[in-house]
Amino acid sequence: MLFLIVAAIIVLGGHRTVVPSYRQSALDWLASRQLYDGTGVGGFVYFPHAAILFMPLAWLPPLPGEVIWRLVNIGTLALGLHAFARLAGKESRSELFPLMTLVTIPLAWDCARNGQATLALTGLMLLAVVDVAQARWWRATLWLCLGIAVKPLMLVLALLIAAIIRPMTWRALVGMVVLALSPFLFQHPSYVLQQYSACWQNTTAAAHVGVAVQGWTSPFVTLGFLGLNVPERGQTAIRLLAAVVTWLASVFVCRRFDAARSAIFVFSMAAVYLMLFSPRTENNTYAMLGPAFAVFAAQSLLIEKRRGEGVLLAGVALATAGSRTLGRLLAPGAEAVWLAPVLALCFAAYLLVRIFERPAQPAEMKDSCHCWRS
Repeated sequence: MLFLIVAAIIVLGGHRTVVPSYRQSALDWLASRQLYDGTGVGGFVYFPHAAILFMPLAWLPPLPGEVIWRLVNIGTLALGLHAFARLAGKESRSELFPLMTLVTIPLAWDCARNGQATLALTGLMLLAVVDVAQARWWRATLWLCLGIAVKPLMLVLALLIAAIIRPMTWRALVGMVVLALSPFLFQHPSYVLQQYSACWQNTTAAAHVGVAVQGWTSPFVTLGFLGLNVPERGQTAIRLLAAVVTWLASVFVCRRFDAARSAIFVFSMAAVYLMLFSPRTENNTYAMLGPAFAVFAAQSLLIEKRRGEGVLLAGVALATAGSRTLGRLLAPGAEAVWLAPVLALCFAAYLLVRIFERPAQPAEMKDSCHCWRS
């Protein structure tokens, strides 16, 4: 239904789209032109692989390309969410997908309409953690590498899984080496090396822009509204500390819970980390948190019978989706990007409470060791 509505908007002349940027990058790659402008402000800010992946659609007329790209994005998210819901409801034999879809769609709407690759990235993240939970190591590696090709943000989950799941460590390394070499199959080596160098320069510039320029949806911007300005080095130190905390929490989760529960927490913590500590998070990026809100809300309502908690989580998801509007109403004088990170911080606190709320069960420890630590 989401795809049909978005496709109708595009066919009827909707102009809110980022797809021309993907199309242009693919055409630039084919013509051996520079992909990056080096400013880090806008334009193409992904790895060269994203341009290669879009090449089949770049050969199509713009309108079919716009529609098919949204089908790929929304379809990938739907596949990932369905697999994630089945994993989360398997033990209780509960069907969580319909409710999880209802919670996820409001956050996904803007990305779906604009054609942003965040939805495909989120779907690939979900497929990866589900396959890790089911010990499908190579398939999980495939999803992680495809996600990196779509958006560099997947590196956070890929490195986290490689660090805590022993069977994935060398497989993830092999996958990344293959991924790094793959562009050489589609262009001259000197051009590929040139683009890799330009990508690095553009990425470092983009990271600086994310720190120095207002408008990004991060907790540091929220602190700035309160008169607490964190310098760039301080922000980098906090990001590194948060990465270590996320890794330690993930190790603890995998020792404490079974494979399915571990997958849910690891995805959710990776998504929270990206929302709070990626230097270029925007409101639409919070679509990645939709499945995390959704799975805990659905489990609370349909399995654990914690209805108040489930309703609250669904409300937080809806408030995050409308955070710009709510932010303007609550603080008219502030830029409307402060509320989403506050809600993400609240959700991070909720995850910590859920992690420590009860002791691990022996059966959970056994399953966890088999699927996540062998």
